[in-house]
Amino acid sequence: MSKNFLLKIRQNVKKISFIVILIGIISFSLYTYHIASSLTGTIGYTSDECWYVSSSRNILREIFHVEPYYVDGKGMHHYTIFFQSFYWQEVYETSLQNFLEQEYGGKIIIKYNKTPAFSIVTDKVLDRKQFLNEFRYVSIIQSGYNYPDNQNIEHYMNAEHPPLVKYLIGLSMLIFGDNPLSWKIPGIALSSLTLAILCLIVYKISNNLLLPILVIICAFADAVFVAMSSIAMLDIYVTFFITLSMWFAVKEKHLFSSISIGLAASAKLTGVFPILALLTVFILWKIDYIKTIVYTFIIPPLVWLISNIPLILSWGFTKWYKELENGLKWHITSRPEGPPTSSPWGWFYNENPFALHFNPDLAAKVNPVIYIMAIILLFFIPYLYLKVNKKYAIPSLWFIFTFLGYVGVYVLGNRTLYSFYVITLSPMAYLLTSLLILHLGDFPIFLDALKYYFQRLKDYF
Repeated sequence: MSKNFLLKIRQNVKKISFIVILIGIISFSLYTYHIASSLTGTIGYTSDECWYVSSSRNILREIFHVEPYYVDGKGMHHYTIFFQSFYWQEVYETSLQNFLEQEYGGKIIIKYNKTPAFSIVTDKVLDRKQFLNEFRYVSIIQSGYNYPDNQNIEHYMNAEHPPLVKYLIGLSMLIFGDNPLSWKIPGIALSSLTLAILCLIVYKISNNLLLPILVIICAFADAVFVAMSSIAMLDIYVTFFITLSMWFAVKEKHLFSSISIGLAASAKLTGVFPILALLTVFILWKIDYIKTIVYTFIIPPLVWLISNIPLILSWGFTKWYKELENGLKWHITSRPEGPPTSSPWGWFYNENPFALHFNPDLAAKVNPVIYIMAIILLFFIPYLYLKVNKKYAIPSLWFIFTFLGYVGVYVLGNRTLYSFYVITLSPMAYLLTSLLILHLGDFPIFLDALKYYFQRLKDYF
């Protein structure tokens, strides 16, 4: 065959592969959007969404001095009214109901038991000045979706975790309205972008047009990735920024990789674990000593600190530092008994998977085949790094150090780890599994690796 003919075939295969990949990513977005739309949760909140969404709403009000709105399908405006005490909640209940009916064609829809509040609906925007003149012992009028019924929920800031995700969820509330689907939109978008970046990474490493399709298949086949993409929790954001840091590392844009790790840590402190992977890359590739120090020990903490500036300005440094200290203690301390817990190594064989929702059923379960295959390839990575492509080290190091970070937390005393944490390992698992499948077509390379290892051991001893 002529070179032109082969080139034309390759170009056509590339176009077809691109179309298949694009369809796969769009399909994943639509699939997770459909799941997100079908979740009812408890008063609209799925699992731990209640903490992150509530704190997002409170941060908007108390830090940025704005409030989201929620107008339901019937055109009714939603508010939650918090009173200064349960006494005033009881005193005003009847008069509040009458006032809403007469003045606003509205009603009370929820009476809270753990905090002195009512959720109400009105057929027009509430006149806050008129309302406060009528009910003087109201402490907060909060527009938007109703809160979960938890003590002091109106002031809860989720300070044990960094604020970046709460900013993003809050922004989505302001743009799309404060409703259960809008809380989930950023996570759906970032999970789809995560898939797109993984496709770029695996193609950049392997130069194989079919491996990106395998990555997408892994995502569809892995229940935890689908589940965590469909709900408003922190971990899919961490996963996105960790994946982004890998992409920049593959591209050798180490400054942006460092910034991405800082953003991952700004979403959840566990996002800092890959910093040791980046440090190892610098050491292996003999990158400038000054850059190594700046990119690993200065830039990520600085990015994380910048994300906290609104909290520092609002609370003051002393209060913010106290909350940070409490958050660090929280991460290495076991919580009271509650949801099923599992060890980091137990995630790979679905030890006590975390249930997120029932009907439709949603649980943080992995596809063990994917993770076992990824772990198998780790054994051969040193050889592939030396003999095939040094960039094989990147997904391997990101997997190993992220996993070891969780093991470290476990060893330090936090035995209440949950299976959905494994989502931050998923992107690397998909890359490693795809690369293993690629080399199964060249099986002798694994025998060569074993011979190489044996010879090195023999030489050493």
